[in-house]
Order: sequence, then structure tokens, then C-alpha cells
Amino acid sequence: MHRSWAATARFLSHPVTFSTFSLALLTLLSLPCSSCFAQTDQTRENLLLSASKAATWSEGPANVAHLDGNVTIDLDQAHMTADGAVVWLTPVRGAVLDEQRAEIALIGNANLSQPDGINRSGQTLFVTAIVRGTVRITADMRESRNLSDSDIYKSAAAIRPVEAPPTTQLSGDSWLIQRPWMLPGPTTLPAAASQPAVQSTLVFAADASEGAMTRDQLVAIVLTGNVKLFQRRPDGEFLELQCERAVLFTPLHSLKEIEKSDRFKSIDDAVTSAYLEGDVRMVHTPPPKHGNEQRLTGNRVYYDFKTDRAILTQAVVHTLDTKSNTPMIVRADTVRQLSEGEFTAEHAQLTSSSFATPSYSIGLNKVYIREIDTGDPRYGTYTQFQGTGATFNVFNTPFFYLPVIAGTMTERGAIFRDFEVLSGARFGPSLITRWGLFETFGKIPPPNTDFTYQIDYFGKRGPAVGLDGKYQGGLSTEMTKEPWAFSGDFNAFFVDDHGKDDLGRRRLDVEPPTSTRGRIDFHHQYFLPDDWQLQLSVGYSSDPTFLEEWFRTDYFLRPPQETALYLKHQRDTEAVTFLLSGQINNFVTSFDYAQEQAEVQRVPEIGYRRIGDSLGGDSLTFFSENTFSGLEFRRSRATLTEQGYAPGESPGLPSFGTTGEPGNVVYRGDFRQELDYPFSAGQFRVVPYVLGRYTEYSDSPDGAMKNRLLVGAGVRFTTAFWKVDDTVASTLLDLHRLRHVIEPEVNLFTSAENVHRDRLFQFDEQVDDVTDVTGAQIALRQRWQTKRGDAGRWRSVDFLSLNVEGNFYTHKPNDVLLDPVKFRGLYFESMPEASIPRNSINADATWRVSDTTALLSDAQYNLDKSTLATASIGVAVQRGERLTYFLGQRYIEALNSNITSLAVSYELTSKYTIAFRQSFDFGQNHNVTSDLTFLRHFDRFFAALTLKYDVVGGDSGFLINIYPEGLGRAAGQGAAGLSSAVGR
Repeated sequence: MHRSWAATARFLSHPVTFSTFSLALLTLLSLPCSSCFAQTDQTRENLLLSASKAATWSEGPANVAHLDGNVTIDLDQAHMTADGAVVWLTPVRGAVLDEQRAEIALIGNANLSQPDGINRSGQTLFVTAIVRGTVRITADMRESRNLSDSDIYKSAAAIRPVEAPPTTQLSGDSWLIQRPWMLPGPTTLPAAASQPAVQSTLVFAADASEGAMTRDQLVAIVLTGNVKLFQRRPDGEFLELQCERAVLFTPLHSLKEIEKSDRFKSIDDAVTSAYLEGDVRMVHTPPPKHGNEQRLTGNRVYYDFKTDRAILTQAVVHTLDTKSNTPMIVRADTVRQLSEGEFTAEHAQLTSSSFATPSYSIGLNKVYIREIDTGDPRYGTYTQFQGTGATFNVFNTPFFYLPVIAGTMTERGAIFRDFEVLSGARFGPSLITRWGLFETFGKIPPPNTDFTYQIDYFGKRGPAVGLDGKYQGGLSTEMTKEPWAFSGDFNAFFVDDHGKDDLGRRRLDVEPPTSTRGRIDFHHQYFLPDDWQLQLSVGYSSDPTFLEEWFRTDYFLRPPQETALYLKHQRDTEAVTFLLSGQINNFVTSFDYAQEQAEVQRVPEIGYRRIGDSLGGDSLTFFSENTFSGLEFRRSRATLTEQGYAPGESPGLPSFGTTGEPGNVVYRGDFRQELDYPFSAGQFRVVPYVLGRYTEYSDSPDGAMKNRLLVGAGVRFTTAFWKVDDTVASTLLDLHRLRHVIEPEVNLFTSAENVHRDRLFQFDEQVDDVTDVTGAQIALRQRWQTKRGDAGRWRSVDFLSLNVEGNFYTHKPNDVLLDPVKFRGLYFESMPEASIPRNSINADATWRVSDTTALLSDAQYNLDKSTLATASIGVAVQRGERLTYFLGQRYIEALNSNITSLAVSYELTSKYTIAFRQSFDFGQNHNVTSDLTFLRHFDRFFAALTLKYDVVGGDSGFLINIYPEGLGRAAGQGAAGLSSAVGR
């Protein structure tokens, strides 16, 4: 390296050889590029100019075209648009063909589209190219006139580079920042009047410095030893450079020019570019709240301070997202900085790891990288990249290849989200990968929008693809200023399935009816002006057992996959609704409806409700709920055998449809009115009420219309009292003062009806299954409050709560209508006629022993059968920042189930976390599920290994999940989020 620098110094002292050195150096370091001003100095065949108005004139050797209004410019396959433009056409001296250098300044709403898919836009853009074909101008009005005093021309001249146009041409693929002193022959600078004032300040220092002259007799400065350059820019950004040796270039022919120049106050101001070598380090700090910090390192660097263009060899480009603290690092043999935050590179490696051997990286033969400040606080700065020959590497070992890749990295994520490797009895060895959809095409997602897609393979089943997304947006209309918003989510998954469905214990394996299986689940809603809301949904599943096999969480916990339209207008206490719903599937799509083997379609249902209207001078409160519905059963056409049930097995006891199934649509009108008269009697709050409910059916099980009238009356008594004891203090129990709150409540209700529910079709439990019950509820709710914290940060905490309620009925249906008869009873205060009339005592308690320890329990006791229906108890504990665990017991009498569960998570070190979960059913004496997870935090990604054994689901195996830090799932989801993938 020292020998190379000595040769450089000799070249500087000898005018002839320095030019040879410069051109050799530039050719060595150069790469194909498009510049910061969107320059494309490659030879083009045709230049077509179009505008509303055009003017042309000559400036020395250059011909100037002034374009105003609806400007479009086509340069072969490059297309440009702007409000105005100025084009300078200068003959290229010494060219073999008749070629012209075109300098194009786009002013106002400028946009450049190039065939490689890169689009550039801004208020101004500057483009250069060599044209050797036709130059054509088309305009509605054209004249020969000098418009150099126009605003468009002044703006164009301000962004035109200071240096004179080159008088010769390097080959298109070798084009680099061409300064005048690097070209053969004499050159001159433009007139000072056309040059923008220098506003940035450059300061440099070194152990030794000396002056030199280039071949074109321009002043240069040679710096050696601890070279430091610092440039402060007007908007608060900084540029710092450090190296061992440097050459600084100026446009000065003599230092005496500084004394006569209005542009330069010192030699520092005259430096326009620099060549640096020897451990070169560059740090760019953007203005506050604009972009991310960039750090570049390299062996040799050529940097232009006017255009922020540079070339680096053996380079490392380091940018840091200050919000998510996630870096993006590019290592490459050669990097060309086209402008601030814009690079091209060859033999590059993209990673978020600072290690020399990164844990995860993307290798590329060639890559274009651009960092853009969106100005949107939801996105901040994002990095766009496009490349060829992409390999996805783990510790520099490739595991996946793409010939072409493009994407964006934002604070939300990147093209690669995560992947999982798993193996189990149901799916076999499998690979699941997730990718960002917009990022794949090199686009930043629209605001509040994110879509991902899956490319998967399941060893025992086949290949699969999926698409998931969420979005939201809105605006305020210009005329009315009314808000308008929308949101939605979309889920689709399809698989070429060549296996059988294993639905767990006591279920038969099912051969799918077709190998192409999948689902579509779409939900969209509008929030419209004038308090309207519209919801749309579409649900499709390919066959009866697909959801239960592939998406068990959705099947067991989510509502059925309906195709529906729902419209609602709600203002104050009034609401109007319209619902049209149907089932495009010929089978049930939710576990809640498996026992009925049918779903209810509403064709349509219109509702009108008033909630809590004040009447009689605020002495009365009125509630009204009215619906008119067209209802029909959508009976499953899949047999129980086709759903995996053995002969004699049943999904369970139905909760509706027990009185029969109508052959046609049944029209039902249901009108419920309630009038309350709340008042206070001393410390008690008393609310007597009366209600009437009229329901009419167009059909019934006996084939006749039915009209049911139910009337009822009741009263609610509530009160609250408390006592404070300031003497209570216990360090062990973390008690500081005690406040005991007691809230007794009594509900009494009686009713009568003319038609019993077993003579009506049952579509909805809360409408058709209501009954004329007479009952009472006596409840006692208690809270013990204390203060926790420390001086200056005391807070009130409900550290202990105990709620007990007794439900008693003197008039209720027969046991045959209350099967299972040993289950719990419930009293619904808001709609007592829909209560579940079993005599029972229910209780629940919570004890927050400390901020990190809580004891929870509940129990329901059936008084009719003197049976404990359900009970549970558990303790949740967090010990420091490393250990959390839960131990619980759950008993359900109707299922003869008594399950003990344990879940533990322990952070062994900052890199390793272990999680364990175990459930065992002592009632049926068999294991339920077991899984063990090891989570490893690498430098910039997480990896987890889960071993599982699921008796109920009939599956066992292992799962490996990998996702980048800050790019995929949040780290906190870790082991808990591993079971959310398809098939588990």
C-alpha cells in the first residue's frame, strides 16, 4: 500500500503520468450505474421531446430547448415526465459518430421510468445521456427565443453540475464521475453567474500535506497520515471521512484565484472531490428526523462532494434504522455510491449482522440499493434493493437460490419473514416459508397495509402456497369533511394434498375427496359518513375436514366461514341493521356447529334497536329490540363417516334444531320491549322492570303459523359499602392499607308464555329457546384493595376478589330440555328469559399475591344433582426477568376430564431460552400434550426447536422455526408463537 501511494505522489508531480493514473484508477473502480441526478450516460439512439410550449436557442456550442407544460421526454426505453424542463445538447468532441451529450433538467413533479424497473421521482431530476440518433421536438406552440431569464431555466441551471460538460466520452459501461481535469484537452468552467453558491463547509486535517498540480494545471492537495475530512451541511447533516492517505481536487488553476473569487473564502471551500485509500471510513449523519445513519468502509474510495457520488473497493456499507435499531450491512468487492443513500455493487452480501461471518445473509452477483426517507412516520426510512444471482445463506452456506430478486426493508419487515422446518406424524418432514409480497416486487407497502405469502412443502402431503394480508385506510371527504375509512384482512391457502386426514383420538382417518384443497377467508368493512358501517365477508373451504386438519385453531375457536353482507346505521341510542348471510360450503365450517351438522342462513335479517332511551323526564328507561328474519337451515351434506366419525359416534348434543328442520324459508318477526323504572331507596339502587316479547313464525314443526307472546316482570337490587383500615401493613403480603368493598346484588324475575319452545323451530338460542322461567339470583361480589409501589409511585390495586352467586328457579323446563342435566346453571341479567335454568352456585376468586404472582380459581356447583360441574385453580408466577411459569388444574364433570397443566419458560442466558408445556388428564388417565422448546437468539435472528407430542390431535414430531430479528415475528413471541403455523 505504501508503495502504491509513493507511485501516486510521483504521478501528481508529473503532469503527464497523473492523467494516465487517473483514467486507469477510474476504469479499475468503475461499475455500470445510474447517478444521483438520475444520470444515464450511455449511448442512446433517439431523443423525443414533447410539451405544450417549446423555445430553442444557442449557448456557445450547446443548443438549448426550453419546455413548459405537460412535458414528456423519451430516451429510447427511458420515459420522463415533468411540469417543465430544460435540455442542453452539446456535440461530443472526438466521437467516432455524430453524437451529442444531452443534459436534461426536469422541474416540477419530475418522474423517470427505466426499463430495469427503477422509478425515480421528485420535484427536480437531472439526467445525462449521449444521443447519436434523432432529436425531435413536438409542441403546441414553438418559437425561437432565449428564455434564460425564466423561472424554469433558473431552476434548471441551479441543479446543472458545476463542471463543464465532458469533451470526450468514455465507454458507456466505464462511465464515472467525469471531472474536467481528468479529461484530455483544455476545459473551462461555466460563468460564475450560473453556478450555485457553495453552502457546505469542508474542513480537513492530516499529519502532513503538500500542494500539487494535475495535468490540466489544476490545484490538488496531497494529505498523508491520520487524514480526516469533515463537511457540515446547511440542513444539519454531517459527512466524516477518515483514511491514511488522500488527494483533494479543486477547480483552481492557482491559489491566487481564491483572493479574487466570490465563491471561495479558503482552499477548504474549493475542494470538490477526493481520492482516499488505506482503511477508508465514511460516516454520513442525516438531518434530524430524516433517514438513518450510514457508515461505509473500503480500501480505496473516490468521492465527489458536489454530487455525493463515490466508488469504493473492498467496501462495507452500514446503515442503521434508528427506530428499530436494525442495521443493514452490504459487503462487496466494489461499491459505487450514485448519490446519498444510493449504491450499486458487485459480488455483494446483504445482511443485518455485524459479524464478519453473518448468521444470515443474501448473496448477490450484482445489486442496486437505494435508501429513501418516506416522510411518513409509519414507515420512516426504507431500503430498496434489486439484484441478480441471489443466494440465501446461513453462516455463508447457501440453502436457497433465486435468479432475480427485488425487495424493500422497512421498520415493518423485509422480503423474508421467517421459515420453519418441521416433522410430524400428520405432515411428515416439511418446510414453511413466509415472504413479504410488496417487498418481493421492490415496492414499499401502502400505509397500514401488509401482505405476506407462503411457499411450503409437506413431506407426507405435497406442495402448498398461501397469501395473508391486512390493510386499513381512510380519508375525509372534501365537501362534507365526513370521515370515511376501511379495513380488512385476507387469508388464502391451497395445497396439493396426497395424504389422509388424521383427526385425532377416536376419529377415523379420512381420504380427502380431491387432492386440490384449500380455503379463502376474506373480511372487509367500511366506516362511512353519517354513522353508517358496511361489512363484507367471504368464506370458502374445499371439503368437510380441511379446516379441522390444516387450521385447527380457526376451526375450533372462530365463527363459521360465512359469505355475508352486513349494513348498520347507529347514532346515539338508535341502531338499524341489515344482514344477508349464506353458506357456500355444503358442510359445517366451525366446531360450534358440528353437533348440529347445520348452519343458519339469514335471507335477510333486518333489525331495529333502541338502547336506554330516557322517558318521563328521565324517570323511565326504554329498551327495544326488533328483528324480522328470513331463516333457513343449511344442512351438511357430508356424512358423519366422511367427517371421520366412527359408526355410533356423535359430535355432541345439538343446541338448536332439536324440534325439526323446515323445508322452506321460515319468516320470523321478534319484537322485545322492556321498560325500567330505576330509583334509589336509601343506600340501595332498585330497578323494577316489565317486558313483553312477541314472536311470530310463518311455519312450525306442526306445519302451522305460530304466535308466541311472553310477558315478564322483575326487579334488581344493588348496593355497595366499604370500610378502610389504615393500620394494615405487611411486608410479606405487600399490603399497605386495606379497603374492603362489598357489592351485594339480588335479581328476581317471573314470566309467562302462551307457546312452549318445543313447538317452535329453533334457529337462535336467545330468541327461539327462551322460556317462561321464575327465578332469583343472589350474588355477593367483594374486592380487597391495597396500595403498592413506593414513595411517590403508590397505586391502588385490587389484590383479592371473591365473587359468589346463587341461581335458583321455581319454574323451569323439564330435564330433557336441559341436557346435560349435571352441567352449570346461569342467570342472564340483561335477558332473564334466556337464562339456563339449573339451580347452581357459582364462584370465582383471584389473589394477586404480588405484582409477579397471582392465584386464580373458579367453580360451578349443580344443586339439582348435588354435583360439582366444573372447577379450576391455577397459579401464574414471574420470577425476575428470566423465569415464568403456570401450574393449573381443570375439572369438567360432563366429560370426566381432570386435566393438570404446567407451562414453564426460563431464560438460561441472553442467548438461550427453554420452554416446556405438559398437560395430563387424570380423569381419563392419559397424556394430553407435551412439548419442549429451545430458543436461540443469534446476532440478528431467532431460531427455535420444538419437540411435541399431542395425543388429542394425534400428532408428534419436531418443529424448527427461524425468523430475523426486527424483520419477522417479534422476539417476544418466541416459543409461544411457534404453534401458529399451518397444520398445528
